[in-house]
Amino acid sequence: MDLLFYLLIFLLVLIVSNTTNKLFPFMPMPLIQILLGIVIGLFLPNNQYHLDTELFLALVIGPLLFREAQESDITSILKHWRIVLYLIFPVIFISTLSIGGLAHVLWVSLPLAACVAVGAALGPTDLVAFASLSERFTFSKRISNILKGEGLLNDASGLVAFRMALIAWTTGAFSLSQAGSSLAISIIGGFTIGFITAIINRFLHTFLLSVRITDIASELLLELSLPLLTFYLAENLHVSGIIAVVVAGILKASRFKKINLLEAQVDTVTETVWHTVTFILNGSVFVILGMELEWISEPILKSPFYNKLLLLFGIFLLTFLLFAIRFIMIYGFYVFRIKKLQKSLHKYMKDMLLLTFSGVKGTVSIATILLIPTELEQEYPLLLFLVAGVTLLSFLTGLVVLPHLSEEQKTSTDQLMHIAILNAVAVELEKDLDKTKNKVPLYAAIDNYHGRIENLILSLENKEIQEDWEALKLLILSIESDSLEQAFEDGKIGERGYRVYQRYLKNMEKGINRNIASRLTYYFLVSLRIIRFIIHEIFTFGKTFRSWKNKDKHILQAIDYDQIADLYLANTEIIIESLENLKGIYKSTLISFMQESRLRETANITSGAFVERVINKIKPNNIDEMLRGYYLERKCIFEFEEQKLISAQYAKKLRQNVNNLESYSIKESANTLPYDMMELVRRN
Repeated sequence: MDLLFYLLIFLLVLIVSNTTNKLFPFMPMPLIQILLGIVIGLFLPNNQYHLDTELFLALVIGPLLFREAQESDITSILKHWRIVLYLIFPVIFISTLSIGGLAHVLWVSLPLAACVAVGAALGPTDLVAFASLSERFTFSKRISNILKGEGLLNDASGLVAFRMALIAWTTGAFSLSQAGSSLAISIIGGFTIGFITAIINRFLHTFLLSVRITDIASELLLELSLPLLTFYLAENLHVSGIIAVVVAGILKASRFKKINLLEAQVDTVTETVWHTVTFILNGSVFVILGMELEWISEPILKSPFYNKLLLLFGIFLLTFLLFAIRFIMIYGFYVFRIKKLQKSLHKYMKDMLLLTFSGVKGTVSIATILLIPTELEQEYPLLLFLVAGVTLLSFLTGLVVLPHLSEEQKTSTDQLMHIAILNAVAVELEKDLDKTKNKVPLYAAIDNYHGRIENLILSLENKEIQEDWEALKLLILSIESDSLEQAFEDGKIGERGYRVYQRYLKNMEKGINRNIASRLTYYFLVSLRIIRFIIHEIFTFGKTFRSWKNKDKHILQAIDYDQIADLYLANTEIIIESLENLKGIYKSTLISFMQESRLRETANITSGAFVERVINKIKPNNIDEMLRGYYLERKCIFEFEEQKLISAQYAKKLRQNVNNLESYSIKESANTLPYDMMELVRRN
């Protein structure tokens, strides 16, 4: 039961980290997860649930690298094979020896071989750590492919170097020829095992198809079990499990697609499952990193035998040397290549810095150092502390430095064309209004496209414009709230209309992005609305709550619809005028866009379903109308692609989005229940 409890805690930590990242986007999710891991480590016993390296590599790192290999553009990575091999072998081995040598100089009491083991653990770049960083920043495709190629394969050389150092430490003997042959066997064996398991997996897939007994579940299980089986076989044969799962992932993805319904369904399901699995595994990497940092650091920091200032200085010096050696080696490679190609070195300085500071370390480094025997770990706890300290500092360095080196995201012409496509669809749907008797479902479809256009426009704007947009929404919320209270006091709106309009204000609150808007203003307005509602209930002796028990009093009458519409129209005049007065303060195009949006909603009064559409936000059954919209959207995408207005790649992305929306719309049945029930009540 304890294990189940800790598992629940772990899942809760992942949810909290994701939520915190959404609320505070400036805080990287890996950093949040590391901090939460440290907190967990403070409350767990040190001797319990310690990281098992073999299990961690098999269940976490193996599947992550397998998926990364599946999704990587191997053809593009192979174009940079020279620098990838250079980073995998010479850079790692020189870094290993340099860091090991410096550690031995700083702490003479540590055996040289043990220090080299520390260098070997810190040598390889952690692909999982880099991938988490690359999600936050924009890298050039060339740099990204180089780093992915390095990250997919460098664990093998790092682990072999570590094992050789460990053998030298425990036996006192080292053979360069033995180390070279071990590395060759590990790599070749890993390639072989990965190839064999991928072929077996493909054979089973073909066999199940031929006898017609396959289904989505069996296909999914075949794919999920492949990295686990591959790693298990490779490690038991004493070859590189990491290389084996990478090769298996590449071969799994490198096959001709059979265009049939089963393959399409399997692809959709596996994509969703892998997305969830990789999120959990990535989160576990950083949570475990935080836990291990706490467990490893605590005995050293509490011990009176270690000079804390020397420890801090040593970690900073080792981290500096780690990046310095990497930069010097990369600089040397570029000097050689550019001299050969007769190009300017200055042009590639940014690339060199990116490659340098992307060489961050992660949980794999800690997992590697934990391979040392338990008795040696207890005798030399400083080794673990050094690896943990350098790992954390290198990761934080990457977080700080890389944003300044990454490329700025520019507004794509494709995205602007996407807005034009959606607008064209909305125009076509509006033309259909003239030949449609029941206009309500069609209006709902048009509203959907206008909402998508609005969100897309705002996503293209900078943060300042987005903040202005949210500030204007808060202004409108304030006007609406004040006008509602005034209208009720003046008797211009009844009790039933008041309740409905309160729901409308609540929906407006939900539509405000609290990450961008002023939190002080937002919570003030929300609190003010709630206080006013409570006061309203006090003075009416809980009339709202009593009306819920009375069915007749709860149903809106014709007069209520008229009062709500009149209030909305009156508020629209105030809002339009207020926005007009703000044109000198806020961007005029932003003001105009918001005015047009408000006027469009106001025009919906004539549709006959104003309250349900604008106030209650209830969606009618408009599947047919949405399918019509998706047809028009695909048509526009094809026309824009044919006219070279959007790229083929972006057109593919847009089609995938339409397919996802269409699948979701077809399955969407429960959402129409409130509307259907309201219609039933009206008819009766």
